[in-house]
Amino acid sequence: MEPRQRVGANIKARRAELGITQEEAAQRSGIHPVEFGRVERGTRDMRVSTVAKIAAGLGVSAGQLLRGVP
Repeated sequence: MEPRQRVGANIKARRAELGITQEEAAQRSGIHPVEFGRVERGTRDMRVSTVAKIAAGLGVSAGQLLRGVP
């Protein structure tokens, strides 16, 4: 699995734990819902600032979202 796909899977898992939609997660993260969907599917590379925004929106550390990335 590519790094961006691993991060996307980690984001999706956390979102599922919270029981929220992609739209709600995007809103909490301050990211456009279309961009959030691309990130979660692993089709978009992210900047560190985007990882940090998503982590804050999902209530986890950026390190948790990067878990499993070599």
